[in-house]
Amino acid sequence: MQEKTMVNVMKNNGEEKQMSSEEQGFLTAPLGKLIARNATPAVASMLFMAFYQIVDGMMVGRRLGPEALASVNVLYPILALLVGFGVMIGVGGNARIAVLLGGGQNREAGRVLGLVMLLAVGIGLVGTVAVLLLMPMILTILGTSGSLGLYAADYLKGMLPFFVFLILFFVLEQSLRNDGQANLASGVMAFCSVLNIALDYLFLYVLNLGIMGASLASGTSQTLGVFIFVGYFVQKHFRNKGGLRILKPGIQWSTIWAIAVNGSSEMLNSLAMGITTFFLNRALLAHIGSLGVAAFTLVQYLLMLGAMVIMGVGNGTQPILSYNYGAGQHDRVKGVFWRVMGVSLVMGTFFFWMMTWGMEILALWFVDGHRETLVLTMEAAQTMRWSMLLKPVAMMVSIYFTALEQARWSLVIALCHSLMLPLLGLALFPRWWGASGIWNALVFADGVAVLVAAGCLAIWRKRTGSERITRLQQLRSPS
Repeated sequence: MQEKTMVNVMKNNGEEKQMSSEEQGFLTAPLGKLIARNATPAVASMLFMAFYQIVDGMMVGRRLGPEALASVNVLYPILALLVGFGVMIGVGGNARIAVLLGGGQNREAGRVLGLVMLLAVGIGLVGTVAVLLLMPMILTILGTSGSLGLYAADYLKGMLPFFVFLILFFVLEQSLRNDGQANLASGVMAFCSVLNIALDYLFLYVLNLGIMGASLASGTSQTLGVFIFVGYFVQKHFRNKGGLRILKPGIQWSTIWAIAVNGSSEMLNSLAMGITTFFLNRALLAHIGSLGVAAFTLVQYLLMLGAMVIMGVGNGTQPILSYNYGAGQHDRVKGVFWRVMGVSLVMGTFFFWMMTWGMEILALWFVDGHRETLVLTMEAAQTMRWSMLLKPVAMMVSIYFTALEQARWSLVIALCHSLMLPLLGLALFPRWWGASGIWNALVFADGVAVLVAAGCLAIWRKRTGSERITRLQQLRSPS
């Protein structure tokens, strides 16, 4: 018996396909309401994620001190390497899934989801073994020593058992959104965030597990989230519900390659941020010391909060873009893009003012009593706040290209924004301006990335416009 939610029947290659009411809404609902309905829960998810990371850092800083707080940032390049591969298959795979769902190919979308989950488990296991075997070398390369090195080692050991689940959490959270369950995905994220904070208090203050307790709290809460996500898809299978389901993986190298290529820009973003953070930390340790890393970590919390809100807007609207692009509704794709860009710029402006007026209040929650760290934090914030006026453009254009499976353009933006431009700035600016040049290097990267993103968008639209005109002329010409 067919479910009542199945309201639309599509045909593709002679095979009858059904589309749920949630999926149909991506193609027919008014854009303003559609964006609000999908972006709001996604932003809420990102805010919850940012909130627990900020509270996690706050507890670590107040309980263990600035060096413990800095150790988490020092380890970021290693975590970014692992997460980068997870992001690649998660973003690339879910974009492919949404395009397939938009074209009515539900069964093929389910096989891609099964493949993405299989790849996530494989990457997580390989990452766990590699870090376990190479941990001493990793800590040496990162330049850790003394108490900073001890904190970093303990945090990394606590994360090891959870690498597979951290990747699956990212993949499945976005898959729920593709299935039209944005509110459920955000609800799970909120639950995991609250649980993480509660476990932080238990492990750090009650059981006194040190910084390893912070990593155990993060890993445990996200692992539980993975079980909830999997449970959602399992119950769909037993209840024979339509929409997206986990099916036997369609292991085809062409599909794996397409997923990898389409998610390559997001992977590069993560890897590049890890590489940039590595050189940034080395520059801070050379010019200022571990307190400089702690100061940057505090400023990065607000930058991260702003970036996550913008990313939430992008992630929430990615299924809308992909569905409509897969269905050939290009006017709706364009309408979504410009609306989302406007919202993102407003959000960036809001966080610019937060960094102007609220940075000191936030910093005092982390390092109250550490005057030198506070002074360094305020100096960094006054320069880096300008990034929040620039970040939205490059981020949204990159997400737009990924949603449309235009991987090479997204890759160009990511390569420039997250790697080449920051490294160029870090190579030159500290030589000219000392420690202040470190902060200016990051603003420089965001500013030039705006020009790169605008150029890529203009070139792509000119080319696709010419191709459409050519096809239209061919259709109109007599045979």
